[in-house]
Amino acid sequence: MQRTYFKTGLVWCVILMLSACGLKDAKTPEEWFKFSWAGLAGCDSLTFRGSAAIFRGENSKMEDAVNFTGKLKDHHQLAIQTTLPSSTGNNGGTDGVQAAGTHLNTVYKAELQWNEGSWNLKSNKTDVNNLGIARLNPLDQLEEIRSQKKTINVESGAARGTKVLRIELDPKESAQRLQAKLADEMEAVKAGWEEQLLKVKAERRPKVKLELEQVWSEGRDQLMTMLNQADARVVYHLTINRNSGLPIRLSSETELSYINASGSHETEVLRTDSRFEQFR
Repeated sequence: MQRTYFKTGLVWCVILMLSACGLKDAKTPEEWFKFSWAGLAGCDSLTFRGSAAIFRGENSKMEDAVNFTGKLKDHHQLAIQTTLPSSTGNNGGTDGVQAAGTHLNTVYKAELQWNEGSWNLKSNKTDVNNLGIARLNPLDQLEEIRSQKKTINVESGAARGTKVLRIELDPKESAQRLQAKLADEMEAVKAGWEEQLLKVKAERRPKVKLELEQVWSEGRDQLMTMLNQADARVVYHLTINRNSGLPIRLSSETELSYINASGSHETEVLRTDSRFEQFR
């Protein structure tokens, strides 16, 4: 009799365990993302490390690449650091990211603060390098996913204990947001050279300012014209811990197709890959 009770109890334990697993899997893809967002929202600190690369042309040739690390503290303070890798080709030139007037292998740092629903630079807001680093922020990417129209599906073949979500943002909204973001960065560039203009001798300042304004205006108009005709496709893959909901990895692919100044069709792809660690 005791053996019968034992077997019956064991069967019920197995049934309850399977039922619990079924309840976890009963979440919709949207609910899995909200579960992950809630887990992240409960963390005061974390670290991440990642990489980004830009590919251009029909053959998807990699032109620029960068590695970065980040540290969140007190829930609202974020520091991102990046090293621009260097490599020398057969022609003696250099491949990889290099800003004008800088040396390769330079370490750049950006301090950001969460304020009024977005991550903003705390200082050097007109520095081009800081603006570039800020765009690599995976926490900002997660906020972008949360606030935009999107389609979410659960990918098959995820590692044990994880869920992988494929998230595709609305193309029209993605193009509009990208256009607004680049327009803001152009305004920041203008503010930056206006600050530098103060270092020019007073007698030369009006002429230099006129020349800079003309170059900036032409560049901005050209950029906006291309973006108005551009198609944007943004796809994320988010790997999360099934139990805690915390994000493990976030990768993205942003494909921008546009007509360049010469009238030719071009495709540019930005790929990023970030891994999250040390949650507290």
